[in-house]
Amino acid sequence: MLIIDRNLSSKIIVLDALKRRIDVNHPRYEYVTSLLRRAEIGYRGELKVDRLWKELTVPTNSLLIHSYEIRNDFGNLHQIDTLFLCPHFMFILEIKNVSGKIWYEKDKHQFLRMNRIGEIESFQSPFDQVQRHADMIERIVERLGLTLPIHKAVVIAESSTIIGDVPKEFPIFHAIGLPIELKKLLLKYSLSELSPVHYEMLINNLRTLHKPSIYVPRFEIPPLHKGAICRCGRRMAYNFGKFVCTCGMTSKEPLYQGLHDYRVLSSEWITNRAFRDFFFIESEHSVSKLLKRMNFDSKGSTRNRNYLIPEDIWRKRL
Repeated sequence: MLIIDRNLSSKIIVLDALKRRIDVNHPRYEYVTSLLRRAEIGYRGELKVDRLWKELTVPTNSLLIHSYEIRNDFGNLHQIDTLFLCPHFMFILEIKNVSGKIWYEKDKHQFLRMNRIGEIESFQSPFDQVQRHADMIERIVERLGLTLPIHKAVVIAESSTIIGDVPKEFPIFHAIGLPIELKKLLLKYSLSELSPVHYEMLINNLRTLHKPSIYVPRFEIPPLHKGAICRCGRRMAYNFGKFVCTCGMTSKEPLYQGLHDYRVLSSEWITNRAFRDFFFIESEHSVSKLLKRMNFDSKGSTRNRNYLIPEDIWRKRL
């Protein structure tokens, strides 16, 4: 089975950087913190379900894509938690990591949860989400002139969650039930629905259309703190190649973190001037030496040179 693993979502990366750069007293700080917490909970649930796939027996020529992202004809984004494809059928999963008791009011398209202290809150309907994804994938298959059974399900990652009244036409089960549900489909579709040529064509088409998105907040971003931020929360000063904090901390680590945040929140390209402005460094010469040591890819003339901040800058060391 070919597996395309799930990467940390750009939503978590962006929100994490925003949380670090927004003043803790700003009203938007708690909102960003809440969004980040929910995104992280969802991601942990997805990883929990992802691990189950490694224990399953499936056709050797299967394709499994965790976090499949594609835009439809109108430019609307579809983010499919898990997409499984084999010559027999396709299986689309919407994964929810919620606790307490959940149920669905079909006439209102309302997915509800009661937490452990009796509070009730509403979530976007996973049934509507997975149906929307299935309809889009079905159109892709039809445009290729192919026919393939497409199945969908909602998977609950939290084992203690109580599943109440839900639509009978939508399979919904705990993650532990994934092996059984997949086995049912493999038994039902024992023969291949697609020839090797058509199957390969569908795989190539789906992989070509897969375009991981960059999360863009839908709220107004407040003023952000610049600079290298110490673990204590204070801004650090640049001194002889290192950043120094009034708390006594001396480290290069906040430099990488700062460049990471700049790349995520501003641009992947940075100039000497922008570097000095962001990190509060006066000396153009010092920044030139620093950028040279980092050995970033660059473009433009010496005076107007732009440096490409690597995606993995936070994991790099001078």
